[in-house]
Amino acid sequence: MAIKALFRAEDLLGIQSLTGRKYELVRGELYEMVTTLRHGAVTGQICRLVANWNDGAQAGIVTTDGGYHLERDPDTVRGPDVSFVRKGRLTKYQTRHGFPDIAPDVAFEVRSPNDTWADLVRKAHEYLGAGVQMVVLAEADEFLEVYRPGVEPQRLGLDDVLDGADALPGFSCRVRDLFPAEYT
Repeated sequence: MAIKALFRAEDLLGIQSLTGRKYELVRGELYEMVTTLRHGAVTGQICRLVANWNDGAQAGIVTTDGGYHLERDPDTVRGPDVSFVRKGRLTKYQTRHGFPDIAPDVAFEVRSPNDTWADLVRKAHEYLGAGVQMVVLAEADEFLEVYRPGVEPQRLGLDDVLDGADALPGFSCRVRDLFPAEYT
């Protein structure tokens, strides 16, 4: 007889500390996140540009790999590659203890070696269902897909402009600028 155990968000903290690996929790099941140097470079570039915008706008908090508790019983904890949460939505306690019970306002996901594009699209819809206002999926060196509630996804090429609209007011950049120069 096989026994299937479902994990909780509280278990995830201990598992990550014990193993030194990054996981997401999807309806109680653990999924290891695998990244490469290229993935990290693209994530870092996106974070830098969004954080630079936020330095001027003082609109909220920008994180990399920050975990958000999106569903309970069974638990789902997602850690977008880069995320943004508007000022006033998080308490100091929430930023220091576990995974906050909120969805970020914006989530960026860069396709990892163990992700299919269909996996990322499912994740985008999951984020939107949890209340995220804008999800940006990146196929490094090629294109972005932007998801917003109630709107068809928008595919942007390297020479197109990503506009933060209401989710990141005043933020815009060429898609090409989100990818480190040595990759484009």
